[in-house]
Amino acid sequence: MALKLGELLLKEKMVTPGQLEEALRNQMVYGIKLGSSLVEMGYVDEEALARLLSRKLGVPCVGRKELAEIPKDLIRNFPRDLVKSHHVIPLKLEGNRLSLAMTDPTDFNAIDEVGFVTGHVVLPHIAPDVQISWALAKYFRLSSGQTRYQMVADQRRRTGASEPAKPATITMPGYSETGELLNVTIPVEFEGFAQLNDDVLDDVFQMPEDSSRYTVDRLSMDFAGARTRDDVANVFINYLGQEFTAGALFIVRGNRAVGWRGVTGGERVKGFVDLSLLLSKPSVVRDVVENRTYCLGSLVMTPENRQLLKALNLPPETSLLVLPVVMLNKVVAAVLVTSEMDALGRRLTELQKLVRKASLAFEMLIIKNKILMT
Repeated sequence: MALKLGELLLKEKMVTPGQLEEALRNQMVYGIKLGSSLVEMGYVDEEALARLLSRKLGVPCVGRKELAEIPKDLIRNFPRDLVKSHHVIPLKLEGNRLSLAMTDPTDFNAIDEVGFVTGHVVLPHIAPDVQISWALAKYFRLSSGQTRYQMVADQRRRTGASEPAKPATITMPGYSETGELLNVTIPVEFEGFAQLNDDVLDDVFQMPEDSSRYTVDRLSMDFAGARTRDDVANVFINYLGQEFTAGALFIVRGNRAVGWRGVTGGERVKGFVDLSLLLSKPSVVRDVVENRTYCLGSLVMTPENRQLLKALNLPPETSLLVLPVVMLNKVVAAVLVTSEMDALGRRLTELQKLVRKASLAFEMLIIKNKILMT
């Protein structure tokens, strides 16, 4: 957005510098917009935010009421790929004038494409990001990872809370540079990580052409040069695919561990993103998340572990090493590799260091995003 949201909110005294700093971190962790991050953390009311942007940008503001009353014919005839790619919702059509709800009414590329494809004159309206996500799910069955933020906003609306509660803390481990596990205290609000866009997750996976020279030093350089979370994941899975029989990355989302990247025999595991393990049921991933330490050995044949082995095309007797990934001092993901038991034991410390490098790469992205958004 041409208007810098962080600067605007500070100028209007709607947030403090400290609150903006926390929201920017939360934004990168969960892969959401800054406005949604501020709503999720309770620092800004979503309706007040939309009204402010409406006033500053000079476009009409719409809320849940208007989004709940969209004509069925308009939804049925509107191109689904447009709402999916641009995160917009058609509101009403009057003659040749199409009212369009957007989180960013200065996105002229979106306005031009919608106008070109539909043949209508587009009139942009602004709406809170979480409410557009709600409408996308309601009308188009599209999920953008905003359910959690909408729930937070709804809860605050019901309770009438004006100030965020002071966050509780919990104790969990982080890694030192040597791979040593250290106990740290962190806010409890970091539950889950990177509500990833499912369209991005299925990008074509390719091993580097010179994979025989994919060293730890090169991996470190690639981590440092990563521009997105998916860059970090691809770097890591490239290395795991080269060094181990199989490798996998999981993301912790609420009560599930969801497949992110998988590789077996140097080949991308198709459909790995469809793997979803319930953390309420016994599995090696649940053990890693709950105990916040690594697991090494063969698996007990629980239903969730069977799903895992089937997804990676591995036999039941396979020896595995699964490690937690810590970001902002919270276990947010897991790394899995397979090899001979002795080899896994010898490489445990090395893998702990690599997991730490990946965590630092994610934190670097947070810092870069902060620079761009303020």
